Amino acid sequence: MKKIILIITMVIVLVAVAGCAAENPAVVEQVQENITEEEIECEEAEEEHEHEHSVEIEGKEMKALSVQEVADLWEISSEVLLSKIIAEFDLQGDYTVDITLEEIRVAEYKFSPAIIKDLAEEEKEQNTN
Repeated sequence: MKKIILIITMVIVLVAVAGCAAENPAVVEQVQENITEEEIECEEAEEEHEHEHSVEIEGKEMKALSVQEVADLWEISSEVLLSKIIAEFDLQGDYTVDITLEEIRVAEYKFSPAIIKDLAEEEKEQNTN
């Protein structure tokens, strides 16, 4: 009898929790996309920095770009940008300008693409001055 009560209680709790998640579209979307809290924070940081750069591109788009493609957008040296990224995150891998930002994020460190925008912007400003 105690086992049945325990099972019924667990089912009720499970249904209640599932109901709460289903009523909150943001929670459902996050679960469906399997987004971690860290990635959400990165995206929020990206949105805060969106207007401060000379190149308008969303973080989601940036992740798919190679270091070379990012450098081309900002009209800066890809080798310099790569060295700045490696130094910024103390990366240990052997990277080339052909690697995508997402590949770096998966391999070593889940940084916000906004940081890469900042690095590219700094390099562009240094080249302009």
